[in-house]
Amino acid sequence: MKTRIGKRRTGRLFKHGAGYAVAWTVNGKRMFQSLRDKDGNPITVKKEAETARAELMAPYRAADEKAVLVNMVDKLASATATVERLEDERTPALSVAAAWQAYVAAPNKPDSGPRTLAGYESQWDRFAKWMKATHPDKPALRDVTTEIAGEYSADLSANVRPATHNKHIALISLVFRTLTDNPNARYIANPFGKVTRKRAVANSRRELTVEELTRVCAAATGELRTLFAIGIYTGLRLGDAATLRWQEVDLIRGAIIRIPSKTARRNPKPVTVPVHSALALILAATPEKRRRGYVLPEAADLYQRDASALSRQIQAVFEDNGVQTVKEGTAYAKPTGKQNKDGNEGKPDRKPIGKRAVVEVGFHSLRHTFVSLCRMADAPLAVVEAIVGHASPAMTRHYTHTSEGAARLAVNALPSVLGDAQASVATAKAPAGETAVAIVADGAAGNRKSVPEWIRTALSGILASLDAGQTQKARRELAALTA
Repeated sequence: MKTRIGKRRTGRLFKHGAGYAVAWTVNGKRMFQSLRDKDGNPITVKKEAETARAELMAPYRAADEKAVLVNMVDKLASATATVERLEDERTPALSVAAAWQAYVAAPNKPDSGPRTLAGYESQWDRFAKWMKATHPDKPALRDVTTEIAGEYSADLSANVRPATHNKHIALISLVFRTLTDNPNARYIANPFGKVTRKRAVANSRRELTVEELTRVCAAATGELRTLFAIGIYTGLRLGDAATLRWQEVDLIRGAIIRIPSKTARRNPKPVTVPVHSALALILAATPEKRRRGYVLPEAADLYQRDASALSRQIQAVFEDNGVQTVKEGTAYAKPTGKQNKDGNEGKPDRKPIGKRAVVEVGFHSLRHTFVSLCRMADAPLAVVEAIVGHASPAMTRHYTHTSEGAARLAVNALPSVLGDAQASVATAKAPAGETAVAIVADGAAGNRKSVPEWIRTALSGILASLDAGQTQKARRELAALTA
């Protein structure tokens, strides 16, 4: 109810006998009061009467102002709704379903590669489908509230790991933040801006034993065998190992120079990885005229088409050679004891147990193993960090001055794990200051010096481990080198 107390909502001051009085009207009823001081005497001075009148009318005035403000808010809300309706009729508000394409076209979005964008799109698609299923009456971006953002966060937490939850929330928040300037988005605040990130409990890949590595490498064939060797002796991540190019391999210098994909955008500085003697001989088996493009063309093609398919091939090599890749009691890993449907001997059927897979062994385990073996060989931590590269640009700068000689000593101290056929490489001893890589480099450079017996033995062991297609060509090159 509105309170009406005069034209200016202050009451009317007038003379009344020897003093002053105030008259006002409340909802049509006339009110009147004489003004007196604190001792009860009539107020006779006009200035004092004005002050008394203001104090008397303050509660009525406040009540009336509140009513006025409420009325103004009601009118503003009505006007806003009208404006929104007219805008929607002229140009529909940006919908959740259409937001992804708007994000891709936004000039202020961060630069992302095709694979990254594809992953982002799948995350947004999940959110869009969830909105349609749970809030079908709220199709527009501006309809998404902080409460809805909290609901979606809870749904994610119940279905994915904390790290995945955080990635999804970060992406959705990025889309809202990027589209704030889109005239059709029509929202003010980012509803996902304050969603709490979940604390992730890291399930780190475990390092492999030398015995496990030897068993797996002996069983791997073709490009997978070379891929394992690259992972073991360089510490490169799967993407960098699978897409390694010959132009990044310097067999004369005995080094792989590569900008890690993970840090390429933020810190495009290459890491220099010394080539272990065992890896050098595997790489040298490819004739010079074929050293173009990718070192592993089939693996590179598969990784770029479907990285998960290459990962599955790698996991199969581990599993087939007795290396359990998932944590006990998670995912599908519960044998039923029955022969599987494919009829493969020795591979029991696996029964789903309803728990998310916790992967403990994968290609990334080779990176952990590389670091561990270097440290076991007493390689300084700074040297190891410089070899594997670091995600932090500040840390990378810190290790810039690590000498290549120190890095080479660290890598050459690693044991040979490329199967029984290469046992001689692990046992053969080089004289002080002499390495297989150095001798191969000297020979390739035209220095026809005598090759020591220890490296001849090692070379013979490596040749025995090559597949039939590589053996003949490798023998010709090595015969010329050691002539």
